[in-house]
Amino acid sequence: MSDEVTAVDPHAPVHGFTVGPWLILERLDSGTFGVVFRAQRAGHPEALPVALKMARNPQDPRFPREAELLQRCLHPCIPGYEDMGVWTSPKGQRYPYLVMEWVEGLTLYDWFREQPRSSREVLQVLAQLAGALATAHARGAVHRDVKGDNIRVTAAGRAVLVDWGSGWFAGAKPLTDTTAPPGTTAYRPPEQKAFMWLFRKDSEARWHSTPADDLYALGVVLYRMVTGVYLPPCTDGGEPVEREVLPPSAMATVSLELEALTLRLLCEDRQARGTAEQLEQDVQGLVETAGPAADKPILLTPSAVPTEEGGQIRSDAFSDGQDDERLSDTAPARPPSTDSSREERRRPAFPSWRSLVSAGLVSGMVVALAVRVVQPSRPEPPERASFLATPEELAPFATDGGVAEEALSSVQDVPGSVLPTLLSLGRSMPEEPLPGQRTPPCKRGEREINGGCWRGPIEGEAAPCGDEMYDHEGKCYFASGRPLRPPTSGTP
Repeated sequence: MSDEVTAVDPHAPVHGFTVGPWLILERLDSGTFGVVFRAQRAGHPEALPVALKMARNPQDPRFPREAELLQRCLHPCIPGYEDMGVWTSPKGQRYPYLVMEWVEGLTLYDWFREQPRSSREVLQVLAQLAGALATAHARGAVHRDVKGDNIRVTAAGRAVLVDWGSGWFAGAKPLTDTTAPPGTTAYRPPEQKAFMWLFRKDSEARWHSTPADDLYALGVVLYRMVTGVYLPPCTDGGEPVEREVLPPSAMATVSLELEALTLRLLCEDRQARGTAEQLEQDVQGLVETAGPAADKPILLTPSAVPTEEGGQIRSDAFSDGQDDERLSDTAPARPPSTDSSREERRRPAFPSWRSLVSAGLVSGMVVALAVRVVQPSRPEPPERASFLATPEELAPFATDGGVAEEALSSVQDVPGSVLPTLLSLGRSMPEEPLPGQRTPPCKRGEREINGGCWRGPIEGEAAPCGDEMYDHEGKCYFASGRPLRPPTSGTP
């Protein structure tokens, strides 16, 4: 391994190296926990390429769990499992790797904006994604990070739900002990956010992920794809708040069938979202029976209204790179109009949706979310009962089996052979600012990472950075301000 590559990433093989029976062709991407390469079976130049994902941390238990999940969930719209192994670095450290099907295609949002897409084309993609989720859910698994950047669409039109590293399945061992499971904030269901707020001071509370979480996230994907904007946030720094949401047809030329499915997935009553199997059947039927309106291209309409801040649709409006509440606060809805009356049209002439915060007494605290829909020129339906965490619902909220964005803060239920390695790991950079951490604008000498202000890199320190600092790109950082560390089972 060359000194230059080692300086960039000491864990990354370079072009021409072999990892087990796999020849590395090129490095593609890297994240907090892994590096992804395009590879090929060594000695077989005619073989199809594969995706090889290698852990950043030695003996990371996430990788065998993701491998097991892929082997359980066999479906054309889920990457096929190929191999699992361990690569030994020149320093003798052992890094697990996972080999899976190479999916050549565009991310869903890039596919949508590549050329005008019709509602029927979107329904065809939706049917495939619903089938992938139905297969996973039937096997007791949930993806937990459904979003546009985790969906690829091939040139042949096959949609594939990728990156199952945050996934969970029944019987999976717990790796972290944070209240919220992994995921991307803007795609979390409102009942999960209400739970996080309700039990924010309870270090033992755990949200139990269900298939309904994946379905809500899929609804957010559809909404953002056709409108170019996120749903407005349903929390303000944690506490549930009222919000106004426009139906997709108020901003884009979507068919009634596609809009109805989107609203169903975004319903605040998680039972009303149905199942992925039902969704697959319904969508397949609509692909065949939807009327001529489903073949019209989906375009933004002149009546699309900006958010509170106004402005143009950003060029990155279809990227998940910074998916969080901040984007849903600021993402606008349409380009500027030359119409002299545009200021008068900044607000819709019809009633908008509203989110109601309903009362629910749990441990003496009142909090819950509900959403009621008001369609343009249609009678307003009766208000729907809000989410309420009953004792029966709280009973299964056992320690989550997932991997949160924070570092591995708990090592309970981990095999003894892995324990020494886990204890030597640092704290991975969180995907969102820590509670109490300073956010931009950052002060001089600070660096903005994942929406928070950080001091570093600390000279002379290299990852793993221990218990006080956070690892990022192989270097060590301190959080600015007075951040609260993620809760652990040892915290009173």
